[in-house]
Amino acid sequence: MSPATLRPAFLGSLLAALSTQAGAAGFYLQETSVNGLGRAFAAENTVGDNAAILARNPAGSALFDSMSLSGGLIYVDPEIDAKGDVSLLVPGGPTITMQDSASDYATSAFVPNGYLALPINDRWSAGLGLYSNFGLETDFDDDFLTTHIANQTELLTVNIAPSIAYKVNDQLSLGLAVKALYAEGSILSSIPEDLFLAPQLGGQRLLDLEGDAWEFSWSIGALWQPTEVTRVGISYHAEQSPELDGKIKSDLLPDLANGGILNNVGGELTLDLPDTLELGVYHRMNGHWAILAGAMWTDWEDFQALEANIPSQASAPGGDMYNPLLLREENFQSGWRYSLGTEYYSGNLTLRAGYAYDEGAARDGLNEHHSAEAGLPVTWRSLSIPDTDRQWLTFGATYQLNDQLSVDGSVAYLWGDGETIQEYTDQPLPTYFDGETTTTKAWLFGVSLNYTF
Repeated sequence: MSPATLRPAFLGSLLAALSTQAGAAGFYLQETSVNGLGRAFAAENTVGDNAAILARNPAGSALFDSMSLSGGLIYVDPEIDAKGDVSLLVPGGPTITMQDSASDYATSAFVPNGYLALPINDRWSAGLGLYSNFGLETDFDDDFLTTHIANQTELLTVNIAPSIAYKVNDQLSLGLAVKALYAEGSILSSIPEDLFLAPQLGGQRLLDLEGDAWEFSWSIGALWQPTEVTRVGISYHAEQSPELDGKIKSDLLPDLANGGILNNVGGELTLDLPDTLELGVYHRMNGHWAILAGAMWTDWEDFQALEANIPSQASAPGGDMYNPLLLREENFQSGWRYSLGTEYYSGNLTLRAGYAYDEGAARDGLNEHHSAEAGLPVTWRSLSIPDTDRQWLTFGATYQLNDQLSVDGSVAYLWGDGETIQEYTDQPLPTYFDGETTTTKAWLFGVSLNYTF
């Protein structure tokens, strides 16, 4: 198999590692705090009811008069189902069409977080955040007829974000954070076990890749309190481009430099992770009620294509096919997330609820270039990225156990519409999937503790 013909299969597996997440547009995770989950993350960069604000706004530490700790865990239980016709386009022979489906192929996961806000003096404060903005795990059944497009994948990211904030006056605070991102991924793409037209290839690996990387970035933010009952927040998180370095194995991909097949050779893949701009408004209406509103813009426009490099092949005849290896034009679009929330305060108990509308990053319509190559309609949206606009409905509560300790609990349900998916690959046999997602939904449950010294 040549590098050129491997591209469609390699890409599909890779994208599953990045993007099959029912709870996020593209592959961005919102789940940075439990109390934020209860209000659909409305004004999450503004409220500051515990130290978790540091994930969204580095100016947040200025809100605290004493050292504050917060730590939590959110369980994400997504369900994505798809079904459609899988056509095997036998060269010089008949087209064989069968119906196949993939059920619940986005794996459940725990998303932890932890934060520290530390006042230094009347003007200066510091913070530290540990959280994730990207990550998931997917697992298609080995007998799914398109495992050469998507099979088993995992992506884990952790942000370590120390920050500093300065209180300009009683109304305005400014903050800056340095973000160290650790990313770790594993990808497996293989020939379907039950590919009866080529049983000798069943189960063989097209690609087995493991890699990790560190990347550094930054964020800035401001909090403005024009009145005692109103606060406005704005924050910006710069883009990140981690280059995953790891090892590649394959049962079919040729080692052009040394002969044979690729076996534990070095590979590189750069991920263009988006920058974000978030706006939030918090208003305390009276002693019992507050309303919140938020908007987040995510700049997916830079995520136009995925390219990999295998440096050891660069000087070999034909090695330029690997450096870079164009996997797929993705052509993501930037989008907005809008959220509204409310909170009710009664003694030691705070109740909250929220609603959000989250625009998907995958484009509607056809990829005209690949449609022309395949001679069939091919959508931008794929099995690996069944991205769609989503709606959130959330509820939560905080109970103050004593002057220092409080506990949060939240639950959320989100859902999206079914979308048409049409995909094509030419290896190991020309295969066309013509179907749709039938279910896109998720339940989220979270719990956290907060302690003020």
